[in-house]
Amino acid sequence: MPIAKNIVENQKTRVKDKYGSGQYGASRDAGTRMHKGIDIIVSPNEKIFCPIKGSIIREAMPYQNDPSYKGLVIKGSDAWTGYELKIFYVEGLFSGSANESQEIGFAQNLTTKYPGITNHIHLEVKFQGQQIDPFELWQYSF
Repeated sequence: MPIAKNIVENQKTRVKDKYGSGQYGASRDAGTRMHKGIDIIVSPNEKIFCPIKGSIIREAMPYQNDPSYKGLVIKGSDAWTGYELKIFYVEGLFSGSANESQEIGFAQNLTTKYPGITNHIHLEVKFQGQQIDPFELWQYSF
């Protein structure tokens, strides 16, 4: 598996705050479901970069009842064929083909919706349609 590029300059995951943990598999909704991705700490308006080579194929909405929060879906190509990434809380979206490390948008401010949360973007990864731990793309390098 190739190694993904960083989504933000100083990539770190959200550990735990009053809303929970940003780790893959963390408990959600009093244990009724698991966190399907990882949360990467960002500052509002921070540049977001494409971690893999692919195409931005559609917009993704994290909340059906709140269209102010946005995201995108990237379908991998070349060495990344078979991968699909979903990134939430990104605006100013770039669309079309994207190369690794290409700027694709800006981080939104989550603290307006969740006061006290560590501001972050959310990343989910599927490989050949199966949900996987996004850390696998970086070989646990952050």
